[in-house]
Amino acid sequence: MLGVMTVRKEELRFREFDRYRGFYCGLCRAIGKRCGKACRMALSFEMTFAAMLLTALYEPETAQEEHRCAFHPIHRRLMLHNEAIDYCADLSALISYYDLRDGWEDERRVDRLAESALLKAAAERAGAALPRQRQAVEDYVRQLHEVERRNDPTLDAAANLTGNVMAELLVMREDVYARDLRELGFYLGKFIYLCDSYEDLERDEKRGSYNPLRSRRGDPAFETSCEQMLSDMMARASQAFERLPILQDAEIMRNILYSGIWLRFEDATERRKAKKQQ
Repeated sequence: MLGVMTVRKEELRFREFDRYRGFYCGLCRAIGKRCGKACRMALSFEMTFAAMLLTALYEPETAQEEHRCAFHPIHRRLMLHNEAIDYCADLSALISYYDLRDGWEDERRVDRLAESALLKAAAERAGAALPRQRQAVEDYVRQLHEVERRNDPTLDAAANLTGNVMAELLVMREDVYARDLRELGFYLGKFIYLCDSYEDLERDEKRGSYNPLRSRRGDPAFETSCEQMLSDMMARASQAFERLPILQDAEIMRNILYSGIWLRFEDATERRKAKKQQ
């Protein structure tokens, strides 16, 4: 489900991309320090966006450091660190742990069981510190299983569940901003789930896996209707984002919300067009 909320690099200034990478690398470092180096597999674009969003909103004291790492051993890279990044590091461990456990229970994949063992202690610690968020993730996994079991063809059945969990994860504090953060998270979650379903449609058809878009595949206007549906969700998400009093890094986040988030949809559409022309 994760991996949709990336930047469109060519539309960013060099300093903006360096700043974005500072959050990405800073989150990676925070996951390693808080959860163990092997847990850096939990890193995601979605939690990088959340870290940037919450940093801009709450303006916590932020350390700017330069470090080398195993992935980039030659040149030092900017790595940011603050309270919001630590929060998103804990969320990363929590999300990845339940996702890996879900993969083991659904497919009996031993690799997912082994990987989940690496995250178990960190996820338990994060869950104890963030009970509301932990409950949201647990409810999401349980309810999504039920939707998949009954093969619910309704688009909103699973997408709303993803929206609900993202809404809770974006709320770091129950305060005046919580309502807009929940609305932003809800529509982002719906977009992410349905964009992922659109991209994985052929693979899910081959495997016989649940995908709410399968019954709509024969519609001549399938691609157009999917794009319109996703555009509506992003319009609502963007409205919620613009209501928040954010100045710092706002243009980077707009790059993600208005442009970068469409990259996987565009790639999937182009692949389908090329396949039809063969």
